[in-house]
Amino acid sequence: MALKLAIESGIAMRSIGGANSVVTFSLPRDRDDVVSRWRAMLYDRDFSRACVERMERIDRNERNAIVARASAEFAKRGVSLATALEREFGRGRRPSASDLDGVKDDLPRFHDVEQAILTHCTSANGGGTAGVDRKVRARERERALKRIEALERSAQAASARLATAKGALAELVGLNATFTIDKRECVIGRSTDGQKVDVDLCSEGNASKISRQQAFLKLRWNGEFALRNVGRRPIWVSNQPLTTGQRCVLAPHTLIEVGGMRLLFVPNAKLVRSSPPEGAA
Repeated sequence: MALKLAIESGIAMRSIGGANSVVTFSLPRDRDDVVSRWRAMLYDRDFSRACVERMERIDRNERNAIVARASAEFAKRGVSLATALEREFGRGRRPSASDLDGVKDDLPRFHDVEQAILTHCTSANGGGTAGVDRKVRARERERALKRIEALERSAQAASARLATAKGALAELVGLNATFTIDKRECVIGRSTDGQKVDVDLCSEGNASKISRQQAFLKLRWNGEFALRNVGRRPIWVSNQPLTTGQRCVLAPHTLIEVGGMRLLFVPNAKLVRSSPPEGAA
């Protein structure tokens, strides 16, 4: 309960737990323990249910003692417990002792937080709201989705124009680098003094686990891109392993993982269509 009060009062997680904690728990808790317990209260159904049941069994004197101790500790940091509790008891007045004693009736079921958020976000599709409200929410949601779709199309069009200006048939987008694919066939791997590759993953990060020639990427006669793994380690394509010697067709926005690196495959359909076809692979 002390942890719940601290979080709801706006205390930063870094100030909870350890020798300098703003909260005094019944047992010493380090910061990692506090974080793991809070996450369990939110996401672990069995653990959160046990926490709620335990808090509901706290008697009035013990509850008031926890609240009083927490209030004194928070005051040292300039935090008012009333600010956090007013959400439960209404704005404009300070909670009384009887209010605090009734907290157990309003304790949230922590494991239902995510479901409540999802229900709120999708309430236009059903729920306990009135029919008129559902229609209004449905229209608002539809308009929001259309705006998002328009923004996505604009972003994709801008990216395609930029790729076309660079002569890119496709791009491999990583966290630290973007690799331009401007040839129908290219080699992905790790460049050395004696051998250069078209896509040098050293620019993305630590490429020590990447073979010098890790994969071949080829634009086929039908406009599809095919990836063949020729390295020693598997390549993960949309969470599916591609072992040595295997090949697969890359769909737009396929996620490629190799040697701990993640790359997003983004083809440029406009330039691919205008590229002269070659013989079948």
